[in-house]
Amino acid sequence: MARRTPKYVEIAQDLQAQIDSGRLAPGKRLPTEKELALKWQVSENTIKAAVNELRKRGRVETVPQKGSFVTEPDQPFVITLNHTDLGDENAPGRGYGGGEGRAFMAEAKRQKHEASSSKPDVKVQDAEELQMKALGIPPVPEAEDAARPQVVRRSQQRFVDGKPNSLQHSYFRLELAFKAQELLNSRDIEEGTVAYLKRCGHEQVGYEDEFDARPPTDDELKFFGLSKNSLAVIEHVRTAFDQDGKPFRLTVTVYKPGTNKIRFIAGEVPDEVWERGS
Repeated sequence: MARRTPKYVEIAQDLQAQIDSGRLAPGKRLPTEKELALKWQVSENTIKAAVNELRKRGRVETVPQKGSFVTEPDQPFVITLNHTDLGDENAPGRGYGGGEGRAFMAEAKRQKHEASSSKPDVKVQDAEELQMKALGIPPVPEAEDAARPQVVRRSQQRFVDGKPNSLQHSYFRLELAFKAQELLNSRDIEEGTVAYLKRCGHEQVGYEDEFDARPPTDDELKFFGLSKNSLAVIEHVRTAFDQDGKPFRLTVTVYKPGTNKIRFIAGEVPDEVWERGS
């Protein structure tokens, strides 16, 4: 049996549809909570919950004693994922993809946005199936007492103009971290992880990208400020390969729905194509 949509979510979706269609234009005040409660035949608390959903999505802002007003829509942040220097004077070179590290920061600057990220959260954890497969870790025996291989995870929250944009988790084999010990420190690697690992003997020469649309987890709902009935998040999984053809890095980036536009550019294109993302 299909789950019924909560009434406050239904009301929020109706109001958002009016905003998207232009019936409720930017700067216009929403009907009062009392007016909406009468229209929908619900309590004012239900209306408060509906308006709060719209606030979480950044569609309205509430001014004390004045009401809730439709905000100006945010322009989506454009993320170019093919390998390019994005105008950076120190191009990372072949095999380096957009959407992470210096490329993410450079693209934000090109679009006149300010990008930032949290301090890396570093953990050593048991490897899950996705990480084992991507990093070429052999499967463990089925015996109950068999120890699972471990990986190092570096996680960061990423922001654009101070607003949550994405979550990024990078995974490395534990034995690699023993050689490249900066991976174990909970601070940014100033030169960039790709450049640092090149110095440690693993030059990134290529990568494979995979994408999935899925429901957000509870942690993602909280970070992005989404409702449980929100749009799907986009999960971008990148497996990086070194000069010996071996996978040595797995990076999983989860993008907030409705605020990011992902694109690829191949070959030589006019400058105005690049500028469309500005």
